[in-house]
This record gives sequence, C-alpha cells and structure tokens, in this order.
Amino acid sequence: MSLQFQLPALSGDAHPVFANGKACAEWVEALPLTNPATAQAQLRAQINLLPSAGFKPAVLFEILEQLRTPLLFVQTEAARKFAFRPLPLADFEAGAWAASLDLWRVFGLCWQVCVQSALDAPDGQKGYAATVCQRALDVQARLLLDASHAGTELAGADWLLLHKLYRAAEQMGVATEKVKDAQLREIGATNCSATYARPVLLVLGAPGDWGARQSQQVARLMERLAIKIVISSDPPANPTKPPVVVDLAAAHGGFRPQTSAGAPGADVRYLDISELSLSIKNRINLLRKGKSPASLGLGEDSTMPAVEQLLIALYKHWGDGRAGREQARRPSSGRALMACGFDAIHYYVSGKPFKQPGQPTELSSRQRQEIATFGRVSTRDDDQHSLIQGFTLEDWTMHDESVAGLRLVRAAGVHGARLSAGQLLAIRPSNARTFIMGVVRWAQVQGNGDLMIGVKSLPGAPTAVAVRATGLNAGAEKYQPALLLPVLQALQSTSSVLLPAGWFKPDRVLDMHAEQRATIKLQGLEERGADFERCSFSGT
Repeated sequence: MSLQFQLPALSGDAHPVFANGKACAEWVEALPLTNPATAQAQLRAQINLLPSAGFKPAVLFEILEQLRTPLLFVQTEAARKFAFRPLPLADFEAGAWAASLDLWRVFGLCWQVCVQSALDAPDGQKGYAATVCQRALDVQARLLLDASHAGTELAGADWLLLHKLYRAAEQMGVATEKVKDAQLREIGATNCSATYARPVLLVLGAPGDWGARQSQQVARLMERLAIKIVISSDPPANPTKPPVVVDLAAAHGGFRPQTSAGAPGADVRYLDISELSLSIKNRINLLRKGKSPASLGLGEDSTMPAVEQLLIALYKHWGDGRAGREQARRPSSGRALMACGFDAIHYYVSGKPFKQPGQPTELSSRQRQEIATFGRVSTRDDDQHSLIQGFTLEDWTMHDESVAGLRLVRAAGVHGARLSAGQLLAIRPSNARTFIMGVVRWAQVQGNGDLMIGVKSLPGAPTAVAVRATGLNAGAEKYQPALLLPVLQALQSTSSVLLPAGWFKPDRVLDMHAEQRATIKLQGLEERGADFERCSFSGT
C-alpha cells in the first residue's frame, strides 16, 4: 500500500507570480537578498501558494529547485536572530523563529507534493523520485536542527514526518541512490539515507552542549561523513561500534538499545556507524600528527585544540555509544531556589552584600544611634540590597537528580532570568541548608512553554571569598567577588576557585580574602563557562 501524505486540496484560486521554472528564476533574481527579512516574507508569500496551485510535478520540481538556494540563504540569516540565544526567547527572537518555522513547513509541504506524485506514478515512471525524497528530507532535517538551535522541544509530529519521508524513499527503492546537491559544495552529492541520518545523529550527539561555531563544524562534518552510514532493517552482522536505532513509527529520534538483543520490529532501522566512527578516529589521529583542520574538511575556522576536543566528544557519543549518563537519575518532586549572575550568587552564598575586606567603615549617625538604642546596627540595609541590585532567588521545580546533576523546570509564564548553556548557578534544594554550585549544560523550552534546564553539579559547598590582582601596578586594585570550592576526597576533586570570566592567566598570583587573607597562584583552567572560570590553584 502506497504511503499518503497530508496535502492541501487543489483550490484553483492559487496563482503565484511565476508559472514555470524560467519565470521563477527571473523572479528570484529580483529578490532583495541584502534584506533577508523582506526576502523571507516574499518567498513565504509565493511558496504558500504552490502546494494548491495545481502545477504538474515536473514544473513544480523546477520551481522548487530555483527557490531552494535563496530560501536556504534567508533561513540561515534568519537563524542568527534566534539560534543559541538565552531562553526563553525574547519576543523579537520568538517572532523570527516562528517565521522561519512557518517557511520550513510550507517549503517542505511543496516537496511532499512531489514525493506523493512519485509514489503514485507507475513503476518505471518515477522520474526524480530520489531527488525529491532527498530534498524533502533535507528540509525536514534543517527544520529539526533549527528547532534544536532555538532551544525548542522537538515536536513528535516532526520526527514522524522525517521517518515517513525516509520510508517513502525505501518504498521506491531510492534510499541509497546518488543525488546531486549543489548546496554540498565540498562533496557535491549525497543520498536519502545520509540526509535522513544527519538529524538523527546530530540530535543524539548532545547539541545542547555545543555553541554556534561547534554546531556549524559538526553539521559540516556530518555533510561529508553521513554517506558512510549504512541503514538496514536488520542489525549489522559484525559492527565495530554499537549501532544507533530508530523506530519509524515512533515520535522521536534515534536511541541506543538497552540490551544486546536490540529492538526488533518491522518499523525498526539500524544505523551502522562503524565507518563514520573510524573516519572520526582517523581525523583525531591526523590532527595529532600536525594535519590542519581545514585539510581534513573541518573548516577554515576550526582551530586546535578545540576541534580535537569536539571530535573526541563526537566519537564518544556516536562511536562508543557513551551518550548515556554514568549515574542514573532519580525522579524528584521537590522545589529548589536558584540564583544566577556572579554578583547575585556571591550575595546569596555569603548571606550579605559584598564589601571591600579590611577597610574600616565609618558609621553614620543613624547607625550610631541604633547601636546606642539596640546594641547593634539594623540589618534592614542588607535586606534591601537584593532589591536595589535586582537580585532574586527564583523558585523552580526539581524534575530529577543524580550525583552528577539535576534537571529543573520553571513553569511557563513565570518571570525569571534567561538562561543558556555555560551559565553559573547557585541552587538550594528545599531539603538542603546550603547552596550547591552548578553549570547549565542545556536549556530547552518544552511544548507547553515550561523552561527545562539540565545542570551539572560542581563538587563541594561554596564559600564566598574576595580576590584581587597583585603586582607592581595592582596597588589600587579592588577586591572582587569569588567563590571557593573545597577538596572532596570521595569524589577525588581538588580545591578550586570560581572567578568571573576573563580572570585566568597561568601562574597569576592573587590575594584571596576569606576568613583570613592568603596568596594563591592560579595553575590550570579546569572549566570555562559563559560567565565564570573554574581554576585550580596552589598557595604561595
């Protein structure tokens, strides 16, 4: 039985400004690509008319091919407004994402019209079947990646559509047929299997851990290497690496089987990533031998050692199947208070406003009167400090937790800070008396509008301290807030200091003021986040 896509009925009143591929090419020449937002709106207005315009399949194919290059350009430009931004998105960012999503959907619908025509054509007359399936899969793959980059939960219906398009390619026997694609400038050709595997592998590879540059590097690498992935309905006979499994009837992407028995079923497909893994491993080895990243297809903007570290992470996720966490998460229904921003975190951890240590403070006449009357100075000024500075403790719901971290949820509509990967947090669960330090690993807006974040815990209860630079020119330097994390023998962690971003320099000597003044020398940068640096140190 042939697959059926949900397509609009022919209305008879849809009339784009072009009637064939040649006229479309002339219209494209006049698009204001120097103003991508305007060009995007003009493209959307015309493409909206195409699915129900009643064009013959060959004519529609020519038109879509003419529109594809400018559309991909404006969509790439539009993504700069919403991709990798703190969440939840601001109104103008959310508007840009909605406009981009709408254009992806209607352009994909046009290609589905072509796929359906190929499915319904008699055997031997399917014409551009491989190309239209690859183009439709490519649109859906780009939609899924844009959703991931926008921090939006990937809709189950979008995964089901991707699976259905691949099933169509299988049904017509064109899944591995070579397809020319001018957008893949370095390789020039691909096939439906490779195009389908791209979003499956990219999403499985923990894209929330990547920034914009890393994501571009991974996408570029996948365009070159996805052709090495073999997809079959049977487990690979002698895989060198565990296969990735997809269920074409499931509303989600790829997964790793929990047992060696796999996941049998007529809808199950196995992605053998053995050759892909070997290719990544070879690139790692060549980088270590001095080969440039650009010569290995990793891009002119790739630098060492960052690109090597990225390849190692991908090898672990894809090749070794280590995408799963080492510590199991435990469901949790508690609450947690959370602070973000270095100054706010220091304030809540210390319990008082930051003041320059060692400097005498002259009492005001009001404070002297309070001492005479009550025997102490009122703390109401400290209590008002958080309001004056805009510091807040946000109330979050704990979703689950493990030794390594936790997941928190903030309900839709609740005002709070915008968060992104790499931010430092101070979290105090409702059953705890002290704060724990954590780093946002990923953030995602759920389908119902809730904001969910994954947090990696930093070992040890933090102590609020103050640091300042030393040296001949540091006499006028003021102390700045910092946080000290202690040694934890059980977790084999060493003592470290959390500093504002930009403070680390090898062997830099700092004055540190806690209960007593000390001098420390920074040794190594253990972790660099969006707004902090965690450094190992030694006493001097």
